[in-house]
Amino acid sequence: MKMQIKEIQYLREKTGFGIMDCKKELERANGDVDKAYQLLEEKGLMLQEKKHERNSEEGIVYAEVFNNVGVILEVSTETDFVARSPEFFQGVREIANVIAEGKTSQLDEMLKSMVMKFRENIQLKKYNIIEGDFPYAYVHGNGKYAVILNLDTDKENEALSKELAIQVIALNPLYISRNDIPKEILYNLNMEILESIKNDSALAQKPQKVLDKIFMGRIEKFFKENCLLEQVYIKDDSMIVKDVLKDIKLKKYYRYEKVEGIEKCPCANNMFID
Repeated sequence: MKMQIKEIQYLREKTGFGIMDCKKELERANGDVDKAYQLLEEKGLMLQEKKHERNSEEGIVYAEVFNNVGVILEVSTETDFVARSPEFFQGVREIANVIAEGKTSQLDEMLKSMVMKFRENIQLKKYNIIEGDFPYAYVHGNGKYAVILNLDTDKENEALSKELAIQVIALNPLYISRNDIPKEILYNLNMEILESIKNDSALAQKPQKVLDKIFMGRIEKFFKENCLLEQVYIKDDSMIVKDVLKDIKLKKYYRYEKVEGIEKCPCANNMFID
């Protein structure tokens, strides 16, 4: 049987398998491209199931805006070697684009194709989107941090958006304002502070007025550390973020951080393991 290079190339592009795999299955299919494709698909499913059992603690977080839709996502893989490759980055970006277009039904096939291409357990861990007139995306540290946010404004302000994204990455606020803190969280915080004051022997003889002041001081400290609008502005410590925004409102943001896994699979030290 005469092997056609263009047929092998076609199978390679469609499935993500290497040249030798495509050649082998095309031979098994007696030159029938459709049958060879089916064989490669079956092989891909088996490969994906096998890889899924392995740890997947490397990878990147990424964010980008596509046609006024901001997407942030985390995609994991097994080795840093793959995670740092331009091909993996391109695959992550294509996944983000598909999410922005609302074509999430294609994600399984895209991930399967990446598994076949890189021979590693690749997973879409999570993603979020923000829609609006001027969503903004920022990635820092070669995929270790990513932020998307959306300012409520009538014109684009990229400089301010970038500064806020850097603020969110650096100081990791949990909420936009104190009004966004869930009542249950606030209640538990109050109880914890009251309990800590009660159990502090150094405060046992203090009058209630002083204890109340200490309580309020600790509550305010939590707000200043964990609410973006009340944080000290990283570019000017004489201001807080609320003063910088003035009349502009921050509708929403998402912050992703790629945390290093406690355990790495053996393949982290051997890119050729199967």
